[in-house]
Amino acid sequence: MTISTRHGTPIGPRHKAAIAVLALNEEVAGEILSQLDDKELKALAAAVDELDLVPSEALVAVLDELVKSMAGPVSVARTGGAAYVRKLATQSLGADRAQRLFAPLTPAEPSPLELVRSARVKSLAELLSEEHPQIAAVVLSQLPARTAAQVLRAMPDERAADLTARVAAIEEIPESAVTEASEALARALAATGGLSSSDQRTEFDGLAFAAALLNELPAEQGDALLDRVSQQDAAIATRVREAMFTFEDLLRIEQRQMGPLLRAVQSEVLVMALQTAGEDLRAHLFGALSQRAAQTLKEDLAASKPRRISEVEAAQRQIVEAATRLAAEGQITMPPRGEG
Repeated sequence: MTISTRHGTPIGPRHKAAIAVLALNEEVAGEILSQLDDKELKALAAAVDELDLVPSEALVAVLDELVKSMAGPVSVARTGGAAYVRKLATQSLGADRAQRLFAPLTPAEPSPLELVRSARVKSLAELLSEEHPQIAAVVLSQLPARTAAQVLRAMPDERAADLTARVAAIEEIPESAVTEASEALARALAATGGLSSSDQRTEFDGLAFAAALLNELPAEQGDALLDRVSQQDAAIATRVREAMFTFEDLLRIEQRQMGPLLRAVQSEVLVMALQTAGEDLRAHLFGALSQRAAQTLKEDLAASKPRRISEVEAAQRQIVEAATRLAAEGQITMPPRGEG
C-alpha cells in the first residue's frame, strides 16, 4: 500500500525512521535518539510533524520485523508527534541540548567577527593599521587567506611585514581574544553583535595561514614582504618560506634535479606519500626515475595497503623537509615562488 504524509506526498526513509521511533517504548526510543547527531534529530522531528495516522498495514510494510510487537495503528496525534520526540530527546540528551535542537529558528544578528569579515578591504586595512598590532594580527588570522592577503596589500609595507610575522608566530588563539579584537573593530565599523565569552582556546596553525596568505600575493610582492619579515625575525621568515612549499609543489622542481631528493628518501616513505598524490605528480616523479625503478615504484604503490591520512601527510612532510634541506645545501634548486 502507498503511505503518504499529511501533505499527500509519499513517505521517504526519514518518515519510516520516524514511524519506528513512534512505535517503540520510551526507553528503547530514548536509547536510539541518544545515538543520533543534531542534524539527524532535527530531520526526525520534521518527519514526525509531516506524518498523520499510520495504519497497522503500513507498519507491516515499513517494519516487517517489528510487526509482532505492534498492537495497533500508531497515531501521531496519540503519541504527541514532535512533542513526543522532544520529550524523548529531553530524557536521553538532557534539557539544554534538546532545547537548542528544537528551539524555533530565528534569524541571528551577525557576530562582530562576521561583520569584520564582510567589511570592505580598504576600510578593514585602515582600521587594522590603527589597531594594536597583536589585536590586528588576531583579527587578520580569522579572515580567509585571500581576504587577509588583500588587506595586507592595502597596508604600508612595514605594517604588513609586522603583522605577517605576528600571525606566523600564533599557535593558539583564546576565544576571548577573538571576541575582544572583533568587538573593538566592529565598534569602529559602527556595528553591533557578540561572540562567546568563554575562554576556550582553538588550535591555530599560524605558520600555515601565513604561508597561504603569502601564496595569494603576486610573487614579487610576497617575496618583498618576506624579506621585510626576515629583517624583523629571520627564523620566522625561514619557517614561513618552508611552509609555503608543499608536497604538490614537487611538480615545480625539474625532473633532472629530482635525483638527489629521491635518493634521500626511503622507498617506503615515498610509496606512502604517493597514496594521495595526483596523477600529474606521480607521473613527474616516475619520469625522474629509471624505467626499471619507476616500474618497481608503481608496483609497490599498487600493492601498498591504504594508510591513515595522518601517516600519508607525515610522509609527505618528510619529503618536503628533505627537499628544503637539499635546497639549503645547494644540491637541488627550488623554483622561485609563483613559478608553475
